Amino acid sequence: MSAPERNYWLDEACARAFWDQHKAVPYRELLRDTAQWLAPQTGERWLDLGCGSGQLTAALWDRSGGRLAEVVAVDCNPVNAEALDQLRRRLVPAPAPGQLRFVTANFSHGLPQFADAAFDGVVSGLALPYAEWKDPVTGRYTDFAYNRALAEVYRVLRPGGRFVFSVNVPQPRFWRILWRSLGRRPRSSRLLRALLNGLRMQGYGYWLRREAGRGRFHYLPVAEVGLRLEAVGFGAWVYRLSYAEQAYLISARKEAPTAAWPGEHTNSPRAGVSGPRAVGARPLLS
Repeated sequence: MSAPERNYWLDEACARAFWDQHKAVPYRELLRDTAQWLAPQTGERWLDLGCGSGQLTAALWDRSGGRLAEVVAVDCNPVNAEALDQLRRRLVPAPAPGQLRFVTANFSHGLPQFADAAFDGVVSGLALPYAEWKDPVTGRYTDFAYNRALAEVYRVLRPGGRFVFSVNVPQPRFWRILWRSLGRRPRSSRLLRALLNGLRMQGYGYWLRREAGRGRFHYLPVAEVGLRLEAVGFGAWVYRLSYAEQAYLISARKEAPTAAWPGEHTNSPRAGVSGPRAVGARPLLS
């Protein structure tokens, strides 16, 4: 049996390097675009999948005015609990006990710790492509974990729940993100630190692209992502480009059950939502 291959997402140094990602101009663009699509409501429960340093958790808090029942931030690297602790101290209003919690879990293995229909919304930023699964028989990487992650998100959402997430475009140009960030902050006193951290992240980017080429990670065309959303049960979905045009931001909804027409099944086009591809096949520009 071959030794397990290294997963940098589990390394503390990698997690800490990405804590500064929110300072990059393209990431702030993606964060702003994602926040505009969240629309969290008072009393809702949300899941932040692959939370990293918790920027989307903070966006949920800010957009709701701190009136969510709960935000559960999930990440495979336990060191990100430190980032969430720091974030918790900065949030206004301050979260009550149990209102914001961190869970160490790898969604490549599904979400067995959460019950069906547990959340009103799920948000995920540039995390889903890294669901990984190696077939124990063939020894090859497959998209099994990616598809299971989508199915698990659908399962833990309540009817009517929203899934707002971003994924990298095929063959992402990570250098474009670095150059666009540096070009917008030439006088910054932290330019050297930003450059060094950016170069470190480019090293991780090389690893990500290499492993994606092997089928370990998944940078899919947006139409293919939409088909997989449909396959697990999501209805209409929309998308737009963001992150220096290196990511798709996608919003999908778990439709509430509707009464079937006489003689029809509830999953027929007439009984549910009509062709999501008619919506998802073009980007929303605003």
